[in-house]
Amino acid sequence: MFISLNTIEDEIEFVKSDSAQITIDYIVGIGIFLLAVFFVFQFVSGLFIPFQSGSDKATLAADRASTMLVERLLRADTSGGALNVIDQGKLYYFNNTRLNYSNQTDYTNTLLELGLFSDKTVFDLNISVANLTYPNTPMYQSGPSLPDNTDIGQTRRMVLIVNSSTGYNETAIFSVRVW
Repeated sequence: MFISLNTIEDEIEFVKSDSAQITIDYIVGIGIFLLAVFFVFQFVSGLFIPFQSGSDKATLAADRASTMLVERLLRADTSGGALNVIDQGKLYYFNNTRLNYSNQTDYTNTLLELGLFSDKTVFDLNISVANLTYPNTPMYQSGPSLPDNTDIGQTRRMVLIVNSSTGYNETAIFSVRVW
């Protein structure tokens, strides 16, 4: 029984053919398909995120108000150019006089100065200052109470409160909420 050389070469060609890579091609194809589906879901969920909340304007307004308050209006004169240093006397005056919600004239003038009151937009403002060890118990709080059914923009900053007459200072969390 002789086997011809052509028959052996035909068998070798059959073994070397592409038909042995069907499982590898299948796995690679399914992997690419799953990656494409994953990226489509990631992209589609990102399309709808900007439309989920209307608090973007409020958050920007809160950030602007906190910057104006901490770096301009409440800044300690003895800070020497240091950022986030607040004078305790200015903070006390601001909370009790300028942001007193019962005196609408002073409250509205303060909102005008902070850029939160104009012909097109009117925001309300609430400020709280809490000690680092007790962040849920505010030392100072002013402005109207927070509403339950509105998007609220909030900015928190870590500040150093300095009493210029006694030299006493403490680190606190300065929270500005706008709606």
